[in-house]
Amino acid sequence: MGMAPLSADRSVSQIFAEERTKQGDLLFKKAKEFLEDRNHYQSVESCKSFLILYPGHPRTREVRKALSSNYRMTGDILALAENELKIYKEYPNTEEGLESYLISGKAYVRMGREDKAHQIFQDIIKNTYSSKIAQEAELELTQMEILGESKNK
Repeated sequence: MGMAPLSADRSVSQIFAEERTKQGDLLFKKAKEFLEDRNHYQSVESCKSFLILYPGHPRTREVRKALSSNYRMTGDILALAENELKIYKEYPNTEEGLESYLISGKAYVRMGREDKAHQIFQDIIKNTYSSKIAQEAELELTQMEILGESKNK
């Protein structure tokens, strides 16, 4: 019995795509294991490789989130802010994307970049359909204003 011929509905490109997805899943699994073992350097490298090798993979957002976890744990706030902004740009009209936008704004506050944070929070309030995230953004703005006033006294 030889190998069964490829049926028309399972084309070579489809098989290739499935294989590519599987390979991406394995790399993501590795990145997560490194993260759990607190091996942040290796986890970051695995996530970055994934993003280069598997653009458009179904797990892209999860990989970006794992990257954010690494940055948060190592205290790389700028990288965290930039990564969360990328999530927002990839998923602008989703709850997750808006949440990432909010996280990036908070990270900019922590870095003392109030101008950038202010712009993000205003943008969320102006354009968001998600009342929960808009309320959080308003809260952040209010806190910034209170802190700003207490600094200027």
